[in-house]
Amino acid sequence: MLPKMEEYCDWLARLYPEYHVKTNDKSHVNTLAKSVTFQVTDNCNLACTYCYQIHKGKRRMSFETAKKLIDLLLSGDKGMNTYVSIDETPGIILDFIGGEPLLEIELIDQIIDYFRSEALRLNHPWAEKFMTSICSNGVLYHEPTVQRILEKHRHHMSFSITLDGNKELHDSCRLFPDGSPSYDIAVSGVQDWMSKGYYMGSKITVAPGNVDHVYEASRHMVELGYSEININCVYEKGWKLEHAQELYRQLKQFADYLLDSGLEDQLYYAFFREEFYKPMSHDDNQNWCGGNGMMLACDPDGILYPCLRYMESSLGDDQEPYIIGNVDDGLAQCSCYKERITCLQCIDRRSQSTDECFDCPIAEGCAWCTAYNYQVFGTPDKRATYICDMHKAVSLVNVYFWNRHYRTKDISKRFIMHCPEEWAVPIIGKEEYEMLKGLSQ
Repeated sequence: MLPKMEEYCDWLARLYPEYHVKTNDKSHVNTLAKSVTFQVTDNCNLACTYCYQIHKGKRRMSFETAKKLIDLLLSGDKGMNTYVSIDETPGIILDFIGGEPLLEIELIDQIIDYFRSEALRLNHPWAEKFMTSICSNGVLYHEPTVQRILEKHRHHMSFSITLDGNKELHDSCRLFPDGSPSYDIAVSGVQDWMSKGYYMGSKITVAPGNVDHVYEASRHMVELGYSEININCVYEKGWKLEHAQELYRQLKQFADYLLDSGLEDQLYYAFFREEFYKPMSHDDNQNWCGGNGMMLACDPDGILYPCLRYMESSLGDDQEPYIIGNVDDGLAQCSCYKERITCLQCIDRRSQSTDECFDCPIAEGCAWCTAYNYQVFGTPDKRATYICDMHKAVSLVNVYFWNRHYRTKDISKRFIMHCPEEWAVPIIGKEEYEMLKGLSQ
C-alpha cells in the first residue's frame, strides 16, 4: 500500500520542524494547522440518503459575517487567541462547506481574497501558511464562474468531488430531490479535474444500504485512476451483524483483486492499514476526532461551534446546538461557552471509552465522531460504538490481505490476528477463522 498523501499539517512539520511541539499535557491542544469551517450555505442541490445534515435550509452566509470571523482569527480578539492561536497553530485551513458550497462560489472567492489581503496587510504568518478546502457534489463544477475561481485559487486549494465509487453505489444514495441520479455529472467533473493534472480527493461512504457495493465501487475508483481511496463506515445507528459479514466478503474480494492484479503497491486504501487493528497502549490517549477543540466552524448566521456536526443542521432536534460563540461577541465570552470548551479540551480516549473499548485488542484504528457522541448521548464525552462489528470485520480482512501480500512478496513478517475467536466466528465462520489463523502464523 502507498502511504496516505501528505496532509497540510505534515507538510508544515516537514518544512518547519521548529513548529512541531510535543506535549504530554492533555489539556494543551497543539496542532500545526487548525481547520476553520465556513458553512457558506445550508442549502443543497442534492438529497443524499445518508447525509448527516438532517435539517438543511436556504440560509447563506453574508460577506460581512465572513469578514468578522476572519478579523477575529487574524487579530485574536474577543477570546479567539485562546482557541486558535498563531503561537500554537502556525498554519490555518479555511474549509468551505454547505449544503453544497459551490452554490456560493463567488462568496468563497471573496472570503479567500479578503483573508489573503488582510493577512498580507498585517504581515501575518498565515498570509503564506494557509490552505483552502472545498468538497463538492460536483453538480455545478462545469459552470464558468466555478472554473474561473477554482483556477484562480488552485495553488492554495484542496478540491474534491464526492464520488461514492461506481455508478450503482453512487446513484443508490446521492440523488437529486426528484430522485434522479447524479453519478454522470459527478464523474465528469472528477475526470476533468484529474485530466488537468490536479489531485482529486476521494471519499466512499459505506452505509447499511450500500455495503454490498463496496467491491465494485472500490474497483471502479482504481479504474478511474485514483491512487488514494478514503473509505469509511458511517457512525450512525443501523449496523447489524449481517452487514459486517457482507463487508468482510466485499473487502476480501477487493483484496484478491489488488493482489492478483499486482496493484497493492500502487494505492492507498483506507481500510487496508498495516499499522492498525491491534491493542493500543494506555499512554496513547488522544481523541480520534478533532471535534474536541481542534477545529472551529461558523454557520451562515455567524454562530461558532467546535465543528460543523455540532450545528443545528446536523443535530436536528436530537440535542441543543453546541454553541461556543459568535462573530460579533467573540469566542467563549460567557460562562456556558467557556465550560463547553473546557469540557471538550479535557476529552481523551480514556474519558469517553468503556473499559471494553479502552482495552480492546483491536482498538488501533477504531474511529468515532465526538459530535455524534453528543448527538446520541447529550455529552461529547461518551463514545457511540455502533460500528463495532464493522471494525471487527475490517480487522479480519486485514489479516487476509497483509499475510497474502507478505507471502506474494516473500516478506518474512506476519500480520497478527488480534481479533478474538469469539468475535471473529460470528462474522466469518469457524472455517474462515482457522484459515486466517493459519495465514498469520
